[in-house]
Amino acid sequence: MKKNGIQYRGMTSFFTLFGFLVMSITGLILYIVPEGRIAYWTFWDLIGLSKTDWGSIHILSSILFIVAGAFHIYFNWKPLMHYLMNKVTKGVRLKRELVISTVVSVFVVISALYQIPPLSYLLNFNEFIKEQWVVTEEHEPPFGHAEDVSLIGFSRKMDIDLEAALAELRSNGIQVDDSTMTLEEISIQNGIAPMELYSFIKKFEPKLDSAEAASMSPEDIEAKLAGTGLGNRSLSTFCESSGMNVETALSRLSANGIEADQDETLKKIAEKAGVNSIDIAKVILIEPQ
Repeated sequence: MKKNGIQYRGMTSFFTLFGFLVMSITGLILYIVPEGRIAYWTFWDLIGLSKTDWGSIHILSSILFIVAGAFHIYFNWKPLMHYLMNKVTKGVRLKRELVISTVVSVFVVISALYQIPPLSYLLNFNEFIKEQWVVTEEHEPPFGHAEDVSLIGFSRKMDIDLEAALAELRSNGIQVDDSTMTLEEISIQNGIAPMELYSFIKKFEPKLDSAEAASMSPEDIEAKLAGTGLGNRSLSTFCESSGMNVETALSRLSANGIEADQDETLKKIAEKAGVNSIDIAKVILIEPQ
């Protein structure tokens, strides 16, 4: 079909091609980007584009591909139907191929749902790559979407004196117009990541001492530590922040049949034991009766 000097069939083919290429490239990039909590906390970007930017491009290029594909089918409806009818007629002689393609397609879907090897290795590798972005514990926010919380709310959540935090930030050249601004807004205004902002005031955060930990119930521990990125802390770091002796922690874990090394993360220790990170924290902090 040609109108006003434009070949619409050809243009549709180009749209389909470009949509597919951009969708494929952004899909591969989204496969390796860090988890959202890490990306937003560290202001991660690739060639100047954030995780959100790449996600937006991926979504719109996918829509472009779908719409262009729909027009491609429309412009080629008759030859497409002829081709399909011809294949259906010959399909009787392609039973083996039909069965193989059906089984493989179903297997792909089931592998995604139930983590079945070998395709599950691709999902595991995806998780492995994302974990590599956490180079230090500072890359992990103290709780989910901490950057969206106001400075005053963040200070209350982390039990940090607001006035001390404001004084420290300003002494380091950080402009804070209003304590109701979110960490993200303050970070953007000052050209730094929320992670860096937190590094200035983290020293005002009270540490959990061993006496306090000993008096905590399992429910108290869960309420205090849930959503704090606990799993990505090493055992030694967790013990240090909790006023707990590492050897005591290892002994308590061993007494519960849990193997651990002080340099392992609580998440890794928990995975080996078939529990979650909070459960490991409970074993470490609660003195056995």
